[in-house]
Amino acid sequence: MGAGFGAPPAAMPASFNAPISGGLDDLFDLGGGGMTMGTYIPPKAVWLPAMKAKGLEISGTFVRRSGVIQMEMTLNNKAMSVMSDFAIQFNRNSFGLAPAGPLQILTPISPNQSIEAALPLSTVGPVMKMEPLNNLQVAVKNNIDVFYFSCQYPISMLFLEDGKMERQVFLATWKDIPNENESQFQIKDCHLNSDAASNKLQGSNIFTIAKRTVEGQDMLYQSMKLTNGIWVLAELRVQAGNPNYTISLKCRAPEVSQCVFQNYETVLKN
Repeated sequence: MGAGFGAPPAAMPASFNAPISGGLDDLFDLGGGGMTMGTYIPPKAVWLPAMKAKGLEISGTFVRRSGVIQMEMTLNNKAMSVMSDFAIQFNRNSFGLAPAGPLQILTPISPNQSIEAALPLSTVGPVMKMEPLNNLQVAVKNNIDVFYFSCQYPISMLFLEDGKMERQVFLATWKDIPNENESQFQIKDCHLNSDAASNKLQGSNIFTIAKRTVEGQDMLYQSMKLTNGIWVLAELRVQAGNPNYTISLKCRAPEVSQCVFQNYETVLKN
């Protein structure tokens, strides 16, 4: 099924590492444990409206469970005729996301019926840098036609379970990454204390390596590792009574920082 949406490949940086700070040298104390909250799963959104797809409506979301990324979709037939013979294809994208197998819809969908489908994804597909970085262009075929849509996945889908960096490696990496690769963001209206924030983030494979408290401000040093080997390092500053957090991100591929910041905001606020 020639999706026909191609573009010349844009090179992704071949080597990557980790994120920002000041007084990291006086080595930090790690805060207490606590229960890890579950992974944040975005609610399903309508990706393909029926009016653009001859009656086929697709809504979906992305989940990561036990290291497996899945696209979970509801396919709704709002047309007058039966739909069958479904197939799916992705355009090249920033992180090589690709279907790990065929779209398994084993029975035709009658008019006014809907069906749930889960599509496992791999990260070894062809790579092309997208704008925004987490954009995914999709083609879906059925017995009626081929339809195109694009959606955005939370970058935490790509955070690996082994993304907790050793402290000494974190310190060395933080110093090693050039200062111009550091980005700073504000997360506003967040009412979690630092331990609750840390637990929530760990559910999305954002790991707290160390915590220091200086003059009533908690500084969490965190790491995450993307499926393509990029490390992102973070310093999250949380002050009691102040609903605005400051986050500094340091990464060898600084173009991922905006996506990572948006992901922090989404996870912490939901």
